[in-house]
Amino acid sequence: MSNEWDEYAPGWDGDEAARAYAEAAHASLSAVLADAGRTVDGARVLDFGCGTGLLTERLAPVCRSIDAVDTSQAMLDVLDAKIEQHGWSHVTTSTQLPTTLESYDLVVCSSVCSFLDDYPGTLAELAKLLVPGGGFVQWDWERDDSDDDPHGLSRPEISAALLAAGLTVASVETAFEVSLGEMTMRPLVGVGFAPAG
Repeated sequence: MSNEWDEYAPGWDGDEAARAYAEAAHASLSAVLADAGRTVDGARVLDFGCGTGLLTERLAPVCRSIDAVDTSQAMLDVLDAKIEQHGWSHVTTSTQLPTTLESYDLVVCSSVCSFLDDYPGTLAELAKLLVPGGGFVQWDWERDDSDDDPHGLSRPEISAALLAAGLTVASVETAFEVSLGEMTMRPLVGVGFAPAG
């Protein structure tokens, strides 16, 4: 079955903005986890909406395991080639969300939640996959309702969804600011943690 994102797969890694976003998101992840006294080192990670794995490939050298999930098989094919090239036996890909509860120390969602049909519902399912004390981190564009065709999520929406999923909201703030030519990327990062149990 084809996916609307499949057509972007061949050129995604060559897109300067996509690479810059992934690099900045990775730095942002390290910072928000450090603020909570945590690290990705040795973590079991779910990269939900992983695309071609631009974030996964930055996490792979230090994580215990990564399950990379995306609805686009063409995107996953690009990531599968990277996995084979680097010999990452601890990184797996799938088009299906795992179902084993309390499996992950960290769930990351890079620029995907605002595209979900049911963002709060999906977040609730993802939260169930976290071990006690596990972290959830998402990056998404901040919606500007003054735009003719607004896209993204608002800070209150993210906070409400994190709370409804049973997570403690650590922060919802501007993640980073990266300028490329006339374009400036300034997404939000939402961070929540599962109860310690």
